[in-house]
Amino acid sequence: MMKEGVIVTKINIKRQGERKHFQIKLPKDTKFIIGVEYGGRLISESKTLADAPAPKAAIKTDSIILEEVNTAESGAIKIEKTKTLFKRNQLIGELKLQSCEEANWFYATDVFVNDANLNWGDFSQAGFPGNDFTHGNKRTEEIVKIDAESTIIQGWYLDAIGKTNAANINYEITIYVWINTEE
Repeated sequence: MMKEGVIVTKINIKRQGERKHFQIKLPKDTKFIIGVEYGGRLISESKTLADAPAPKAAIKTDSIILEEVNTAESGAIKIEKTKTLFKRNQLIGELKLQSCEEANWFYATDVFVNDANLNWGDFSQAGFPGNDFTHGNKRTEEIVKIDAESTIIQGWYLDAIGKTNAANINYEITIYVWINTEE
């Protein structure tokens, strides 16, 4: 009989651009890795370097719209900067996982704060801002199907938000590895 379980691993990031290598130990009776999920939380916004600037609360960007201009005659593309409702998702870091028995990474993702454009075009809730937890976005793991021949997963995480804001930001990334075990 197969049973589903989860292994939780926490990674603490304290310095800008910090790269963490870690291992996730699987139980010996693990048959498959069936999914991966991640989350995170801010521990402290205080700086650890006296000369580092304060972290930016939000990164404001203007979007770039490519507008085709008389392509039959000149073939040129005009680039125009305009303000728009679309916002760039704030990148926190990069996460990669590799099985010791596999030749390459089986999971790689960019870690974002949240979906900054979640409520774009949703006029049904005017005045009530859309959030992941209020607008029915069920959190589920990303499905992967890997044989668990090894009992160790190698992991790698690279900080991006500290580097972008030129400050040491103390935060924690939690990785959930879903597995099938045999009873």
